[in-house]
Amino acid sequence: MNIRTVKMGFLYLCCLCVFWEASCVFAAIAPNPIIQADLKTLFTNPPEVNGYPYQDLLTTAADRYGLSLAYVLAVVRGESFFDPKAKSHKGALGLMQVMPSTASEYGMTSQDLLDPSKNIDVGVHYLSDLYTQFKDPYLALAAYYCGPGGVDGENFTLREDCNEYVHYIHAHLKKILSGAGKKAAGETVTKQHFVLTRFDNFLDAEQFLAFLSNKLPNIELDIFRDEVVHSDHVRYQYKIMAAYEKTDGKDKICSSVEKATGFSFCN
Repeated sequence: MNIRTVKMGFLYLCCLCVFWEASCVFAAIAPNPIIQADLKTLFTNPPEVNGYPYQDLLTTAADRYGLSLAYVLAVVRGESFFDPKAKSHKGALGLMQVMPSTASEYGMTSQDLLDPSKNIDVGVHYLSDLYTQFKDPYLALAAYYCGPGGVDGENFTLREDCNEYVHYIHAHLKKILSGAGKKAAGETVTKQHFVLTRFDNFLDAEQFLAFLSNKLPNIELDIFRDEVVHSDHVRYQYKIMAAYEKTDGKDKICSSVEKATGFSFCN
């Protein structure tokens, strides 16, 4: 075997590695048609939504930038659970978890992102720009999390992690829509939550939430993701939470969950 053959073989292997790596980085996944239809309906037939924190600011921004209020609320709920002081390991800040680098493109600083009105304005503005770019609410949501590079607008596909984010936000959208129009205007929802259990996989968490919600329809259950920081990487963990108001509410919920599932999640 001569040196030319060896070089050509090495070049061929390199090309295969590059192709394999690229295919792994961008696994082409098509949008879920049911979720896509739900998201599009928000724009063609906007639901009435009341009773959420910062709703006046969110309504103003949604109207200003041409987005559905429920669409924006789902993002805020999923990103920070309406915590204006939320900060991610990567540095995303505030209600809409906006990165400082993104904020700077809209003339705002990191400090500005801790102001709810400014955070909402830049977050909704950015989401609106993505919606204009991709002309689809599903892909816009994916790009809000992954950046435009995680979405292929021409072929209408997206990366797996971007797709999981859309499913996660859709879970929050369903919670918002389930209470749409039922709360009095100007009333703010204030309830305490505690964690029942956690899942490393969103699909498992979503299925368990659906199972438990069906078993215990009178208990307000929710899903939220937390960052789990390791020495060499950061991953998400999905926690199933229950809402309660009275001091003895937590014990009653724990007892109900144990009776419904046969397992104790509160010890």
